[in-house]
Amino acid sequence: MSTSASTQTTVPEIKPGQRSQAWHDLHWLTHSPDLLAPAADLPLASWPATALREIDRWLQHQGNAPEPLSSDFGAHYRRLGLYAEALLRIALQQAGSIELLAHRTPIHITVSQALGAARQTVGELDYIWRDRHNNQVWHWELAVKYYLYVPQASRTQDADRFVGLQQRDTLARKTTKLRDRQLPLSAMPQVTQQLGVLVDAAAAYVKGWLFYPLRGERWDDYVLAEPATRAMLNPLHPRGWWLTQADFAQRLTRETRAGGTGIVRWRILSRMQWLSPQQIDVADTLEATALLAQLEAWFCSVAAATGPRPGLLIVALAPSGVAAPVSDTGVPVKAAAGPEFAAPGAGHLLQESFGRAYTEVHRGFVVANDWVDAVL
Repeated sequence: MSTSASTQTTVPEIKPGQRSQAWHDLHWLTHSPDLLAPAADLPLASWPATALREIDRWLQHQGNAPEPLSSDFGAHYRRLGLYAEALLRIALQQAGSIELLAHRTPIHITVSQALGAARQTVGELDYIWRDRHNNQVWHWELAVKYYLYVPQASRTQDADRFVGLQQRDTLARKTTKLRDRQLPLSAMPQVTQQLGVLVDAAAAYVKGWLFYPLRGERWDDYVLAEPATRAMLNPLHPRGWWLTQADFAQRLTRETRAGGTGIVRWRILSRMQWLSPQQIDVADTLEATALLAQLEAWFCSVAAATGPRPGLLIVALAPSGVAAPVSDTGVPVKAAAGPEFAAPGAGHLLQESFGRAYTEVHRGFVVANDWVDAVL
């Protein structure tokens, strides 16, 4: 999808609690830069300009009366993909120039077998919608992906070095699946008959974040992909860093010992908070020492012996309206974590700071120390 957005940050200067997480996530889903570029050899979705203006007007109204994007909207979903699908469905429904014809429609075909014919499910169509201005019918497939770039991974193509946390999914595999399996479904004659409408075009709506290893003390000094892979990525795609738990601890400890007492704090995000940049009250953040204690408890506790712990997405935040330093001495000092990860005695909230808004300045994944070994 091509949008007018040119940065990764959405809706600046909004007080925490004024608009719901779902409001910010839907705004991000409709305005954040695409993950891919046309060189990815994949038809990419693009909003009609009229529809996007209609969605923006509706969002503005929702900012004052947050329904249906209430504060508990995300609580109805356990998977981030289903949550994102529901948000995009709402956006399509709120554009008056768009008629949503179908959503999450399973596709069945009849196959001949030795003993007769049988119905077989071959896939699912995310969205079928009609542009009321020109009557063109579209098939959109949504993908919201989070990949970590592992340059040392032994892979035949560099795009396969963008790996999901569970390591089964890669950027190369996903783009191939979209192009060769998911998008062609709507062109099948059986599907046209099942839908009762002829689909004119299909496109991939691909959003997400890519995370890169760091090579210096700056939080944006990334080890980038090879030129051919970079060409298939939107130059403005949302991005962050990734580090092993040991490397992150060393980096943060090194900064603290250097005497840095910066304004930046941190937070660990639950999966349903991964979409849009965060803006929260300082009461929901923690200092660097508390963050390190939580990471230690998460990755190295007795509970971790039952199986490998998944990586954690953490964000650095600074007081709203303040430019946070991320270079020179390196790591911003103060940090934060979500209460769902709190270890007993791990955090000391600044009680005197209640009511102060903090805004995300960068984000990254902290993974287990042996995570890279499994990727290689």
